[in-house]
Amino acid sequence: MIDSVIFGSVTLKIDGFDVNLLSEELYKQCKVISLYESGDSLFATIPGSQLRKAESLCSQSDCVFEVIKTRGVFFRLKKYFRRFGFLTGALAASALIFYLSNTVMKVEIVGPADDAQKAEIRQILSAEGVRAGTYIPSVNFLKLSAGLVAQSDSVAWASIGNVGSVVYVNVSMATNRLPAENTRIPSNIVSDRDAVIVKADVMTGQLKVLVGDAVCKGQLLVSGLVEYETGPARYFHSRANIVGRYEQRAEFSQKYREISQIHGETVYRRSLKFFELEIPLPSGLLKDGANYEIVTESIPVKLFGITLPFSIETAAYTELIEDEKDYSDAEALKSLYRRLELYEKNFLSGQKIISREVSEVRDGDGVTLSADYVLEGQIGEVSEIYID
Repeated sequence: MIDSVIFGSVTLKIDGFDVNLLSEELYKQCKVISLYESGDSLFATIPGSQLRKAESLCSQSDCVFEVIKTRGVFFRLKKYFRRFGFLTGALAASALIFYLSNTVMKVEIVGPADDAQKAEIRQILSAEGVRAGTYIPSVNFLKLSAGLVAQSDSVAWASIGNVGSVVYVNVSMATNRLPAENTRIPSNIVSDRDAVIVKADVMTGQLKVLVGDAVCKGQLLVSGLVEYETGPARYFHSRANIVGRYEQRAEFSQKYREISQIHGETVYRRSLKFFELEIPLPSGLLKDGANYEIVTESIPVKLFGITLPFSIETAAYTELIEDEKDYSDAEALKSLYRRLELYEKNFLSGQKIISREVSEVRDGDGVTLSADYVLEGQIGEVSEIYID
């Protein structure tokens, strides 16, 4: 019975002139666990929550009772209820443990190898209120991640969350570089495009083409298998500077009327979840009929390292705004030439432009700008040799 589990049970010894009538009333009005007579007395075991009702029935029947046995956690704790110091201490300890279980004890930064960069990140986090002693459910990790990227020029990407009392800040730095390739692996150098060879400097390997040769994409330029007249062939990791001349085309279009979606204001909404029940917390208001991009994050509440069925859920609502812009013919061309300039700066910076022919094509919707280049640049691509 659920009552006896929660409130325990109590066994009564009842004496009186008419215990038979009292036993019938007990059965009717109390959730009796057991009831029996022994000698002139009636013995009844009932849930602790029914004790007052049993007292009332005994009083109405002119019977007296005596509690001879109690069982359950409720009765064990009941003797401490009037010890206010003990109760106050227990409540204070429970509150302190609950708070510490959800408080930042350490901020761990993963990503930057430079101590100066770590110090900068810690300073930004501290300014945003995240440091040792911060109450974890009060932290908006989605907003914090976006704010760290926005405030630091050296952080390209950030993801922030917690495991227990430790807040982990995973970042990717803008200055990070991929590790150098392993020069011990035997490899060839092949052409990554159709071209005409204009220069070939080989440091390691055996050149398989001549200056002036026309080569196609994938053709072997430098072999990592070097054969000797006086000894066996050996494998090397080929290293060479192979420059080729080739043609390349770039094309850009700009409509006279352009419709795009841009990000507007971000509204953060928070709620307390208990199993499937969601209780909204004071948050920003959303616009009626607006279109939003939604990103959610859930932070569980813990006690003694045990995850409780409570969590703080944060949802970032970023408004998607439809932006419509009209271009004149001159504005469309200006935009296209600016994009062409950026293309040359970002994608052709390591190549020499021998010639460039630009053409403009207009139709009813907009303008298309085409650029035909003759370029000189590196065409060698490493291709590993797999040896059985």
